[in-house]
Amino acid sequence: MLDVQNSTEYEKIAQKVYQAILATNDVYTIEVLHNVQITGRSGVAHQIDVYWRYLKDGTEHQILVECKYYSSTIDLIHARNLLGLLTDIPNSQGVLLTTVGFQKGVVNLCNFYGISLKLLRDPQGSDWDGFIQKVEIEGSLHKTNYLDFSLKIDGKDEESIRSLDGDSQVSVNLQEVQIQDGTHFPVDMVTWLDRNVPFDESQIDTPLNITLTPPTAYIVLSSEKRVKILSLNVQYMHSSKIINLGFDAMDLVRGVLEDFNTKEIDHTLHH
Repeated sequence: MLDVQNSTEYEKIAQKVYQAILATNDVYTIEVLHNVQITGRSGVAHQIDVYWRYLKDGTEHQILVECKYYSSTIDLIHARNLLGLLTDIPNSQGVLLTTVGFQKGVVNLCNFYGISLKLLRDPQGSDWDGFIQKVEIEGSLHKTNYLDFSLKIDGKDEESIRSLDGDSQVSVNLQEVQIQDGTHFPVDMVTWLDRNVPFDESQIDTPLNITLTPPTAYIVLSSEKRVKILSLNVQYMHSSKIINLGFDAMDLVRGVLEDFNTKEIDHTLHH
């Protein structure tokens, strides 16, 4: 939703919209300003709600945007005022921007003089015709909690013997240690266990025990030396919970810029 309280806030939203449009097009933005005074050929200073200059293909453009935060259609006086600005400020283009729409005389005058008519409005459900607006997902999140470990080192493995250098024991924190399985890259203990401890949905919230005897798994010590695992006894418990996720595209869009004549959406402003 636009969620604006007055004309000034509406003008600032319009400024953000046109800044976003310029950022996505093949143009070089010189400046995008809100509530500025531009002096025309007559020497009179004109107040412009949103004014920006940009370069495209080597040509400088300046756009005058008049914003009308009204609850009813715009009447002819506003179109005439903007036409007067364009006459006094050379090499400029005009945009008349509002929330609801324009009276017929406004449409005829602006179309004749090349003034763009735009709606900056709240998003509507019809904006997603032909597209997915709402997505709802329900699923289960499974997790294994590892409670305790009991480790035996392969004392006959030659690499382990060299790594231990005569020690009969090795002290490691199995919650922090890394394990290398064969020639694969080392991974943390929990990741390795998740790969090797089967998940049994019939045993949710039940204390379980398993003894793993991996053929080529090594604990990587802080010295980067390795010792081979003979067996690893693991006490663990499975848990599961239902998750519901909802997504509504309407919640992501703050405002919609629509061409009044063609009904095409020029831009969507996201939160």
